[in-house]
Amino acid sequence: MLSDELPSPDCAPVKVRMLGEDLIAFRDSNGRVGLLDEFCTHRRASLYLGRNEESGLRCIYHGWKYDVDGRIVDTPVEPENSMIRHHVRQTAYPCREVNGVVYTYMGPAAKMPPLPGLPCIALEPEQVCIGSKMLNECNWLQALEGDSDSTHSAYLHRRDDGRVNIVASRLKRPETDFEVTKWGVRAATIYPYDENTSHVRTNVFVMPCVGNVPVGRTVEGSMAMIHTIWQVPRDDETVWRFDFVVNRQGPLDESQRTSYRHSREEVDGDFYKFVNRANNWFVDREKQRSGLVYSGVDADFHVQDAAVTESMGPITDRSREHLGIGDAQIAAMRRFLLNAVHDVEDGQDPPLAGPEGANGMLADFYLLNGLVPRGTSWRLTEPATTHAK
Repeated sequence: MLSDELPSPDCAPVKVRMLGEDLIAFRDSNGRVGLLDEFCTHRRASLYLGRNEESGLRCIYHGWKYDVDGRIVDTPVEPENSMIRHHVRQTAYPCREVNGVVYTYMGPAAKMPPLPGLPCIALEPEQVCIGSKMLNECNWLQALEGDSDSTHSAYLHRRDDGRVNIVASRLKRPETDFEVTKWGVRAATIYPYDENTSHVRTNVFVMPCVGNVPVGRTVEGSMAMIHTIWQVPRDDETVWRFDFVVNRQGPLDESQRTSYRHSREEVDGDFYKFVNRANNWFVDREKQRSGLVYSGVDADFHVQDAAVTESMGPITDRSREHLGIGDAQIAAMRRFLLNAVHDVEDGQDPPLAGPEGANGMLADFYLLNGLVPRGTSWRLTEPATTHAK
């Protein structure tokens, strides 16, 4: 969740649904964030109704009170010598707050990794902007695969109204390539630019639900600005999307922050999109026919992405797909995730589990979006020129 959702100590608790679990988040008197099972371990009343006071969340039914770690700190209707609070714990998940976002870990405590070294976590606050949070009505993997599909933006996001610059090279037939890393899949889409030059654009999938695309210009072979998208499963059929933009070179200026925060205007106070499945994403056939908005969905990238992934249905039937050569990264991502599933079934750890986790990722995390001499490996090349999405 966003830190802004818990604006001050002892503020009202907030409902959170994640990985199919109903939870309650609260900020205690000392500013710490707790994430508890929604239902009181005593008689199962909702802690959303609870009183957030004096470093704990108190159930209004019988006054049982919990701290951020799920410990029972008060049972006022029990005898003073009651031992129940020493034997019962409310389910609680550890939280870390970084750069305006609250992160939690919901796996076995012994295997808890550090926060991954993604730029949106590892960089200083002035280098990170949280663009938006929104609820999408589809399975998380459908949404994630859209973030790792480089060729779609030349079509889905194309406009003739001056808002989006799709360079001509990205309308040509591309080649695709990818490499599998210990933490995910990095892929390149290679467009012919002229007889001597190719336009290379990479994107990166990071285990288990993070996509990354390049923005802006390169610095020492890496993109100065990176757009990172977390697709956090709410349950099987809905997903929370969080967008970040970072500047690895230095602080973001206010114009850059403003350009990425405007997407917050496309959701209501509960992060539900105004343009959604119920209103058929307000597809405008006249704008679609004229080419003014290629998709006809006259909205931000995030909402256009949601329109196509939600249109597949809550959980799409992948047995009816027909993947092409351009879907090489999608196939590689699916193999990566399935291999992780099989490893866990066999008693092994998934990628990035344990105390080392994704430490050191930042040094190996690069994206490209520029021109390179034809025949040069995209894995080794520092591009000379960059293009906007």
